[in-house]
Amino acid sequence: MLARLRHLLGRARTAAGLLRKPQVAGRWYRGMSYVWHLLVWSRIAAGRVGALPIELPAGMLHGKGIRLPPPRLDATGHPDARPLGDGFAEVYALLFANLQRADLLSSGRHAIPGPAFRGVYLWDSAFIAQVWAWWDAAVAADVLSAVVELRDGDRLQHVVTEFHASPYTQPPLIAWSLERLARQLPGAEARALAARHFEPLCAYQRWLDAHRRLDDGLYAWAHPYESGVENAPRFSNTDESALRNTAAIAAVDFSSYVVLQQEALAALAARIGHDEAAASYGAAAAALRRRIDTRLWDRTDGLYYDRDAAGSPVRVATIASLMPLWAGVPDAGRARALVERIMAPDGFGTLMPLPSVARGDPHFERDMWRGPVWLNTAYGVIQGLLRYGYAWHAAELAWRLCTGVYRVFDRERRIYEFYDPDAHHTRHLRRKRGNRWKALTLGTRPQTDFVGWTGLANNLLLEVVLGLSPNPACMTLEPRLPAAAAGLQLRLTLPRRRLRLALAAIDAEHLEGSVTRGGRSASFSAANGRRIDLDAVLNGVNTGTTPCASAT
Repeated sequence: MLARLRHLLGRARTAAGLLRKPQVAGRWYRGMSYVWHLLVWSRIAAGRVGALPIELPAGMLHGKGIRLPPPRLDATGHPDARPLGDGFAEVYALLFANLQRADLLSSGRHAIPGPAFRGVYLWDSAFIAQVWAWWDAAVAADVLSAVVELRDGDRLQHVVTEFHASPYTQPPLIAWSLERLARQLPGAEARALAARHFEPLCAYQRWLDAHRRLDDGLYAWAHPYESGVENAPRFSNTDESALRNTAAIAAVDFSSYVVLQQEALAALAARIGHDEAAASYGAAAAALRRRIDTRLWDRTDGLYYDRDAAGSPVRVATIASLMPLWAGVPDAGRARALVERIMAPDGFGTLMPLPSVARGDPHFERDMWRGPVWLNTAYGVIQGLLRYGYAWHAAELAWRLCTGVYRVFDRERRIYEFYDPDAHHTRHLRRKRGNRWKALTLGTRPQTDFVGWTGLANNLLLEVVLGLSPNPACMTLEPRLPAAAAGLQLRLTLPRRRLRLALAAIDAEHLEGSVTRGGRSASFSAANGRRIDLDAVLNGVNTGTTPCASAT
């Protein structure tokens, strides 16, 4: 019955009509779901005020098919110790709360970014899956599968709810997320996941080529909403009363995301033995990188910019100008120029780094995509720094980002969709100031309980600051703790890996720790920044070299 209603709803969305029976069933299901989620949210709220720990009991986890508790972090010996532990736990509590079971919308588990956004969103899901991957890879796979399942023909949709579907797409990052997840799975599971989604994702790439590619081979958003950064000054004014026609603007972020998709499709093709497709997608990614580098680099400002229909640069220094670093576009010299802008206080090196508009740009303001920090695009830039070997820069920025999120939570007891680059509070932030409709529907401040990509704060701590390899078969640690972390003592539990890790920052250069797995324990000491093979440590060899590399 549920499958039949789901099918009818899909037809209704396509026809832009409403069917009475699915509507009634939808209201009934939402009512039952509300009661269940009330239990979840009440427990999270109690944890925020200290009545309960910020965690969920096993019985509640089992209700959504989750058998393992989330990763756990305990911290001492540092002023940020309490914010680190509480904020880390809150991210996973919200991640669970925003996970939806199979329902009228999707045949499997799927994720919403936050309580105000009751639908399956494309690029949100790509990032949410990466947060889930450290806890439960099966949930991560379901979150990505839901986006592919709800495609409209070959187009992956911007958002789909029970009774609404968007006519647009969004940043094409599902293949990137899927390929990163596949690297973390055993061989047979990885191949099965890749094989299941490879053809639909290839069809989506063909759709983008047919409908979003310009004559010069670059890509253009059909509408600012498609970009996910709709009120950015490159597209609109603050309240969106004036929107640019983006359909003829070669978009530097869109083109970079397509490179990432093509790279991912090449890797997925190789994983399932499609060598010809792997070579083709690899060549397409290389060609697109050259186009971006040739046509969108601005020598005067040392940044990549959109180009309008006349070929003129759209001179606004936004986070989009840095996306080519993630896609591997610039040569070493241009990468250094980008890194200088990233680290500069009047560029993107603010207190809470990587604002959506450079701090010194005249368009900067604390409103949505016009200046505040968003963890998803910041995460992408940090991936770019890792790609080009700027690991210490990446770790410094990752530390400031994750501790910034945790400090705001410690002060305000909320996880937000965006943050102030100049302060560890949200008092001055606004949401599309002057847009009355948005104020009515979503309020005038950043949305709360938004773990859609703010949950990446935990990934930044695990993957970049601590340097843990996401691959469970590759037990390596490569911590790069900044001087500001001196004295910090961490105890980390990763149930998915059956791993417990203790780490103490003795000073800026020296670390001590211990690892426990499978009933075995061992201690180690290492220089900050040195790779530690945890399997070797458990086998009695205190060495820092291993052929197994961290995934970026």
